[in-house]
Amino acid sequence: MSRPLLAAGRRPAGAPHSPALLAGIARHLATFAEDAEAFGIVLCSDYDVATRYLVQLQQIDRLAQSLRETANVLAAAEPEAAVAAIRLGELRLALEAIDAR
Repeated sequence: MSRPLLAAGRRPAGAPHSPALLAGIARHLATFAEDAEAFGIVLCSDYDVATRYLVQLQQIDRLAQSLRETANVLAAAEPEAAVAAIRLGELRLALEAIDAR
């Protein structure tokens, strides 16, 4: 049985994503991380907000870190090594579990 022709540059369903796509996603995630971190810094500079919403501000910081670490994995030449280097234990364990499947 013959396979349908694919348009130039298209991949068959289930094929790995292109390195260019992964790099683009990584850049966007890194930008989101920078934006989240900048937002957290602005909020932390207000004493009343910082004291009232400390837990939520820590969550913003964790979000920024997670986005940055995920971007690093997507952009890495050796994703397994990048996952092993993740400093956020919960994220590292989650990604290791996914990769083990």
